[in-house]
Amino acid sequence: MDTEHSKIKKRKSRVDWQVSVLTAAIVIVSCSLIFFINYRLSYNNMIDELQSRASTIRDTLEDEMIREMFTELNVREDDQSELYQIAKDKMEDIRKVTSVRYLYTAKKTADGDFIYLVDGLPSDNDDFRYIGDLIEPECIPDLQRALNGETVLPNEINHTTWGNVFISYFPIVEDDEIAGVLGIEFDANRQYATFRTMRIVTPLVILAACFVAAFIAIKLFKRISNPTYQDLANTDFLTGLKNRNALEVDLSNFEFAGEYPFSVLMLDLDGLKQVNDNYGHSAGDQYIKRCCDIIRSCIPDDSAVYRMGGDEFIVILKNYTPDYLKDMVHIMVHKVKEENEKQAYLFSISIGYAVYDTTVDKNILDTIKRADSSMYEYKKKHKISNSDKDV
Repeated sequence: MDTEHSKIKKRKSRVDWQVSVLTAAIVIVSCSLIFFINYRLSYNNMIDELQSRASTIRDTLEDEMIREMFTELNVREDDQSELYQIAKDKMEDIRKVTSVRYLYTAKKTADGDFIYLVDGLPSDNDDFRYIGDLIEPECIPDLQRALNGETVLPNEINHTTWGNVFISYFPIVEDDEIAGVLGIEFDANRQYATFRTMRIVTPLVILAACFVAAFIAIKLFKRISNPTYQDLANTDFLTGLKNRNALEVDLSNFEFAGEYPFSVLMLDLDGLKQVNDNYGHSAGDQYIKRCCDIIRSCIPDDSAVYRMGGDEFIVILKNYTPDYLKDMVHIMVHKVKEENEKQAYLFSISIGYAVYDTTVDKNILDTIKRADSSMYEYKKKHKISNSDKDV
């Protein structure tokens, strides 16, 4: 019995596990694809917008750019020149209107140094750069690309020592030669934080969705395969009671939990074979069902009834006294007598009971054996009195 129940339980667990894994895999793949597509579309849209803004600013400054600054401005003292003041005023005005973080021009000196020329920040700003100040090292590779004639519009947010920024560089051409570079930097801390949160939170959401989907899938699987929500491996089909497999599981749980003491009723339907032979198996099924109704109507709600076989039943009860069990048996016998007045054939139930006793029982099986012996003693007496048609 233990082996059969173990196999059934393993098969059930295996199917549930397969359903869970399949559902989780589908959720992971579908959610990941949706996230990847939405993430990339949103991220690319943000980058495209920044690139478009940078190009618009370059176009605005293109015609007003004073090319002479790239040749006339070299050292800090040149900030006193009228050329510098005109160029700075224009750069500062554009920066305010467009809300960019940094707007500046730069060039490469004859000595190979990359230096700032005109900065659009106010002169009293802590980040303000003077003429001749060196460009930050992490900007030099992209700056060199611009000096080589390439418009640098990155596809990613730059992570610099001064924050997350979008840096674009545009070459400034004078007489078919590249005179210098226009640098435009947007503050991207907010955008970076938003997409970083998406990358962190989304996998957690997908994981939670997997658990929820797996749970729902198992419930739906059981609903589809078993619409009445019965555990078919542990349920008697005819009566709807628990079966022998269920008894073994529950007994193991009782033993494991140490749920003592308790009481046991053993019942056997007498004359079932004669009913089947004389009235047919349909009548025999009705006989079994009606006896089950009588049994259930006489026992407490916190008890469990199991159909062990064709005509054998067992009831596991909480700890009730022998006197209480005796009264319960008398009530059951009385109801059987009442039923016999309505039927063409006699109902008869042999009943035995036992209460768990630590002095004689090592475990619950010993209690069941004593209840079984009590039931057979009852059956012997019952057969004697049955000649008088007394239950």
